Amino acid sequence: MATVDGTSHVDYAIIGGGPAGLLTARALLKAAPGASIQVYETARGYWPQGAGVLIELNGWRALHAVDDALADKLRAQGFLFGSAAVYDEAGAPMKLPYTQSMDWNHAESERVHGHTRVMVYWGDIRQALFESLPEGLVSFNNRITAVSPGEPGGQPAVLQMQDAHGDTRTVTAGLVVAADGFYSRTKRLVWGGGMPAFTNRLIWRALVQYERAEEVPELLRRSGGDPVMWMGQGMPPSRFATVYTVGHNRFVWTCIAGTSFLEKAGLSWSPAKQDDVGIQQAGAGASSPAESRCLAVFADYPPALVELLRRTDPAVITEHGAYLHDLAALQGAADWVRGNVVLVGDAAHTAPPDGQGLNMALEDVAVLGACVQESGPTQKALEDYAAARLPRVRDVWVRPPGAFEPPNRLAALLNASFAPLGPGPHSGKSRPLPGWQPAKRVEQP
Repeated sequence: MATVDGTSHVDYAIIGGGPAGLLTARALLKAAPGASIQVYETARGYWPQGAGVLIELNGWRALHAVDDALADKLRAQGFLFGSAAVYDEAGAPMKLPYTQSMDWNHAESERVHGHTRVMVYWGDIRQALFESLPEGLVSFNNRITAVSPGEPGGQPAVLQMQDAHGDTRTVTAGLVVAADGFYSRTKRLVWGGGMPAFTNRLIWRALVQYERAEEVPELLRRSGGDPVMWMGQGMPPSRFATVYTVGHNRFVWTCIAGTSFLEKAGLSWSPAKQDDVGIQQAGAGASSPAESRCLAVFADYPPALVELLRRTDPAVITEHGAYLHDLAALQGAADWVRGNVVLVGDAAHTAPPDGQGLNMALEDVAVLGACVQESGPTQKALEDYAAARLPRVRDVWVRPPGAFEPPNRLAALLNASFAPLGPGPHSGKSRPLPGWQPAKRVEQP
């Protein structure tokens, strides 16, 4: 609503219109009925973007905690993988120990855990979440330029925004949820400091759609839609490419390589081109250099992959650097809560691209919603949120030196359990099945 001086006020302002921000809005509609909620997104609208997302047990339980019907809708849009076909850079078949975890028995997982891993296109997730919200709740073309935190239940936060034409507006909010990704402007404006650490790796992604099944390349037809991977040397691989289906003759490809390969091709990369990095994604434009840069790095890969890259519409190829927060150094509320501003998703914990990024963002939203539902938009709610999330982040991502994966990661995913939001009835799918014996944790020194 507008105030006397021309600014507007909302009870909950959500910064970022990606899946984390949109699900936050859905959660708050359940947890705080009657409150005014607004999502502010920098982009002028949505376009085809993103890769496939493997929603795991913990992600499904978090989604069901927020909205059973929404979770069921996303599940129906997904694709079940069988096993991965893995090749080296020359195209010769290879077997890696950790790919055994990609030979999935979906029926057994459903029987024991109530859910299984499902691949869903990121754009489908975003669209389903967007459609679940009332019309007008997402406001596009709003770039955050300044944030002044207030106090939960007291002085509101003050947000300054600017559109693509340079026009500005002021919004005050009782609670600000920053879901603006690992380039989070909100975090940089409120906490100070720069970007997460650049890992000297680049990521290219795109969606390729074929009109008819017979147009699908032979290699992808042979795989039956299961992932096809090409692995470089080292661990993590120096270069890596994968292609997989997201249903309806649509395939997503992802290519990852160190910046040294770009340099060998006579090209360069600047991890921070300007002070306002924003999302810093090349792509979404016919003149984008992303296609030529990716092809330059992967030109010596097998023809099946190179041809797929060449057939991709340059306008849908995105390119960005890979960044990481020092997850072991996170302390919870000190890093995620400042007055009445709170971080969720990649803004709070940018992690390696290991499949858990979105799942943990979904967890963040479910937990924040439950804390607000119990305590309102208070300091206690924000402190409870941070206290609940910190051990989960450590269990899922923090590895002891020399360990292949965090010792409590699997137990954390299997034991995930979330309180459902809003009035019932609830399906019970946000918690482990009755009779489930929690997986044992590994005690660490």
